[in-house]
Amino acid sequence: MSLLRINYRLSRIPLRFIEAVMTRFDEQAPIRLAYEEALIECDRAAAQLLGDQNADRRANDLHRHTVAVREAITRANSRRDHHGLILLDEQRDRFHRRRRQRQFEGIS
Repeated sequence: MSLLRINYRLSRIPLRFIEAVMTRFDEQAPIRLAYEEALIECDRAAAQLLGDQNADRRANDLHRHTVAVREAITRANSRRDHHGLILLDEQRDRFHRRRRQRQFEGIS
């Protein structure tokens, strides 16, 4: 098993170079999140199949980070959607007021 763990660690070296490039992307960039999810799955597989505690720790740490980033994205989208609904309600109210005003002016 220890030989397999060493091979996994060696095979992960090129991934570290890619990871260094990915850190230049915004943390909310879809490509970075997708890459981090792939790393999580690789490390989880290594942790389970090889009993690699380092891979398990890396997977858990990265998972916590990506969950926090995804929650921040969700909150920002929710705020944006809520703001859009408020603007839509305001526009709808203005439309109805103008419509009533025109109807009232037409009757007078």
